[in-house]
Amino acid sequence: MSTTSPIDRPRVRFSLRWKITLPFMFLALAIGLAATVIVNRVLGEAEEVRFLRQLADSGQQAADEVVRVEESLLEIERAIANTEGVATAVALNDAEALRERVLGLVFNTGVDVAVVLDREGTSLLTARRSSPDAPEGDYIVLRGEGYYKDWLFVQLVLLSDIFQEEAEDPIGVKQADLQNIVVGEDEQASVFFVAGPLADEQGTILGAVLVGAYLENLIDYLSADARAQVSIFARDDKQLLNSTFDSEETWDPPGLALPQDLIDAAHSPTSEDPPYREIEIAGQIYGDVLTPLVVRHGTIELGMLSVSLLKGEGTDTAYSKYMENAVTVIRVGAVALVLIVLTGLVISNNITRPLVDIADASTQVAFGNLDTQVIARGSDEVGVLAQTFNSMVAGLREGAIYRDLLGRTVTPEVRDELRTAIDTGGLLLEGQTAKSSILFADLQGFTTMAETADPEDVMRTLNDYFSGVVPIITRHGGVVNKFDGDAIMAFFGILPFRVPPQVSALQATHAAMEILDYVKNVNDRRSTDWLASLEVGIGVSTGTVIAGGIGSKDRLHYTVIGDTVNTSQRIQQITRAPESGKIVISEDTYKFLANTRKQFEFGRRGRAQLRGKRREVMVYEVTGRWNRLVDCSDIQERSKTQWEGWEETE
Repeated sequence: MSTTSPIDRPRVRFSLRWKITLPFMFLALAIGLAATVIVNRVLGEAEEVRFLRQLADSGQQAADEVVRVEESLLEIERAIANTEGVATAVALNDAEALRERVLGLVFNTGVDVAVVLDREGTSLLTARRSSPDAPEGDYIVLRGEGYYKDWLFVQLVLLSDIFQEEAEDPIGVKQADLQNIVVGEDEQASVFFVAGPLADEQGTILGAVLVGAYLENLIDYLSADARAQVSIFARDDKQLLNSTFDSEETWDPPGLALPQDLIDAAHSPTSEDPPYREIEIAGQIYGDVLTPLVVRHGTIELGMLSVSLLKGEGTDTAYSKYMENAVTVIRVGAVALVLIVLTGLVISNNITRPLVDIADASTQVAFGNLDTQVIARGSDEVGVLAQTFNSMVAGLREGAIYRDLLGRTVTPEVRDELRTAIDTGGLLLEGQTAKSSILFADLQGFTTMAETADPEDVMRTLNDYFSGVVPIITRHGGVVNKFDGDAIMAFFGILPFRVPPQVSALQATHAAMEILDYVKNVNDRRSTDWLASLEVGIGVSTGTVIAGGIGSKDRLHYTVIGDTVNTSQRIQQITRAPESGKIVISEDTYKFLANTRKQFEFGRRGRAQLRGKRREVMVYEVTGRWNRLVDCSDIQERSKTQWEGWEETE
C-alpha cells in the first residue's frame, strides 16, 4: 500500500489561515474605529444606562431572594417531614404526638405558618403567627381546618406517586403557591406556601406538610435584599396584593392595573420593549421593572413582581439621547455585519467548494465505494487534503479484506477489546482476573450420527443449531468464545462490561434453559422430516478465570482460561450418562444464584468425580424454570449502571 510521508507532502505556499484572516483583520480595524467614535459619545450620556442596570440588578436580586426564601421553607418542610415519629403520628391521627415533635421545630425556625395535613387534606396541626406583624413566639395552634384540601397544589401533593414523579421530574413532588388563610373574623392574609408529601418507607402518601411565609413579610425580605420598593400582583386579575410603599403613598387607581403590553414584555425577555415603566407616587417619579414571580425552578408562576427605584431629574432626556445612540450603534453594526457576511461568503465559497467535493467523496466511501477519487486543486491545505484523501482511499481498498475477515471471525465484544488494545499501543492483551460464569454445550451422539450422514447435511445441521444458540447467548449477556466441532463455549460477566458473579450465574443458567427450549423446537421441525433428534448437554460453572489475549503479534486469540473453564467442560460430560439431566451446574454457580434460585426447578444433586479432578465436585441438576429473563438487554443495562465501579471481593 502506497503512502505519502511528511517529507513527500506538497509544500503549502500560501497558507489558508492567511486567506481567511487578512480580510477580517481589515474589517475588524474598520469596525473598531467606528465603535470608538460611538463609545466616546455614549460614555458621556450613560447615567440612564447605569440607572436601568441598577434597576435590573435590583429586580434580579429580588427574584433570587424569592428562590432563597423558597429553599429555606423547603428545608423546614423536609425537617418536619423527616422528624422521627411524625409520619407515624399522622398515620395514627395522633395530634398530641405531632405537637410534641413539630412545635419545637416551628418555634426554633420562626417560620410564619406550618401545617401538617392528613391523607384527606384536613389539618392535624396548624401553627402560625397570629398576624404578619406579630412578635416572635406569638403562635396560634389549631387543628381540623378543612379548606386546605380545596387547593390545587395540595391535591397534587396528596395524589402524587413519589417514585414515579421523582424519576420523571427532577423537581419531584414538591409544590408551591400563593393562598389566603383565615387569621381572624372576616380577615384573611396571603401566604406563600411550599408543600411536600409525608410518606412511609414504602412510598405510601400519608399526608402533606405545608410551610409558608406571610406575603407581607416576604416582600419585606425582598425589599431589604434588593434595596428597592417591591410590589406583588395577583396571578389571575393582576391586581395589587401587597407593596412596601407606605399606605399614604398608595398608587392612584388607574395605576393599580398592569398594562397588558408590560405583562407581555415581562414574559418575553427578547422583546424589543423592556418591561419598564415610570410611575408617580407621592409626587416622586419611580422607575419600575416588572418580572414574573416564579417558583419551583421556574415551573410555577404565582403572579408578577414589581421592583421600583427613585429616579433623578432629567433622566428622560438622558434616556432619549441614549436610545438615539443605541439606534446608531445598531445601524453601524448592521452595516458591518452585512459586509462581514458578504466577505465571508466570497472567501468561504472558494474554500468550501473543494471541501464539499471531498465531503461527497467521503459519503461515497462511507457507503462502500472505494473507487472514489477527488481532483486536487491548488497547493494550500485543501489541496494537500485532497491528495491525502486519495491516498487514504487507496489504503482502505487494500485493507478492506482484512477488516472484513476480522469482523466475521470474532464476536463484536472481542473485536472491540482487540481494537482498544491495539489503539492504546499494545497488541497483546494483558490477562485480567475476573469472576465469570462459563457455559459449555455439546451435541451428544452427534459424532456417531455424522459418520453415516452426508457432510453437507452435517454442516447444515450444525449451522441451524448454532444460528439459534449464538443469539440466545448474546441476548443473555454472554460472549461466544469458541466453537469446537459440535461443542460451543461461552463466558458471562466479563465483556462488554464486568458484572458480579451473582448476575453472570443467573444469565448463564437462563441461557442454558433457553438453549434447551430452542433445541426442542428444532427437534419438532426435524421430526416432521423424519430426521434424528438432537440431544444437547450443558454444563455451567462459576469462578475465577483469567481473561486476555493469547498468541503472538501475528496471531492473537482472546479467551478465558482457568480451572472454572475445565470444570464447566467436565460437568457437561456428566450429562452424557443416560440417567443424568440435560443441564448440570456447579456448586459455586448454585451458591451465586442465591435468592434467584426460586426462578428454577432443581432435580438431583450429589458429588461427582470429574475427570482430571482429585476431589469430588458437588453438582446440581436444573430441570426447569418458573419464568424467563423479562428483557435481557434491560438486565445488562441495569447491571452496568448498578455495578459500575464494583470491586470483587472474596
